[in-house]
Amino acid sequence: MTALDVYADDELAALYDLVYGDFDDDLEMYEQFARRGELPSLEICAGSGRVALHLARQGLHVVGVDASLPMLARLEARLDHDVARRVRLVEGDMRTFDLSPEKFDLVFCAFGSFEQLLTAEDQAACLRTAARHLAKGAIFVAELRSLTAIDWDAEPRLLFEWTRPDPRTGEPITKLRSISASRSRQVTVDTVIFDRTAADGTVRRRQIEVVMRAVGRYELEYLLERAGLRLSALYGDTSLSPYTDESDSMIVVAELDQR
Repeated sequence: MTALDVYADDELAALYDLVYGDFDDDLEMYEQFARRGELPSLEICAGSGRVALHLARQGLHVVGVDASLPMLARLEARLDHDVARRVRLVEGDMRTFDLSPEKFDLVFCAFGSFEQLLTAEDQAACLRTAARHLAKGAIFVAELRSLTAIDWDAEPRLLFEWTRPDPRTGEPITKLRSISASRSRQVTVDTVIFDRTAADGTVRRRQIEVVMRAVGRYELEYLLERAGLRLSALYGDTSLSPYTDESDSMIVVAELDQR
């Protein structure tokens, strides 16, 4: 079970885009990594295509894998003729998909998607799958939350975040959110409520829970080793600044362990 299971219908996939579709802080970083080699890039948990579409629009070839057909359908709907030639979509589980014998210069998992795997076994399986698809000299990149940046004392209070119009219907949608955390399990639970108000004043509510398991640096190094990878660089943000005690993120760069 992964957190992406909550985006298994069309409405929730559209709501995901309403929340995150405009986020672009990491696009330049992934483009920089994708330009290292000549082979295509592979995005694990490509979702509705926020990163994959950016790469394709910059002239780069990318394969996007995701388990959610509604998310992939939203990505496909955005492909014009020119971009479609550089994007291939694959429905698959991030732990077990197999595109053999294809290899890639970059395999990446953006925006904390790796933390949607809630057990060490699932995390290790995903890393082994990533490693199988790396070409010689290629890299695996993932963005994770820094353990020190998570509010482990978060009280489960329901907070208003915003009201935005639905791009399709114009109906106002209000987002409410509550976060709780478990230190012992390294798990956060993000309860998100979307209230949609129709023209007659009727309010319809959708509620989801996104559970994510944080991973520490040294725990991750062990998982990488189990998958035949080794950590080659660690950064603290998408500008590739050094990783420090104050970093909100861990940008993990790993390569096949040839030792």
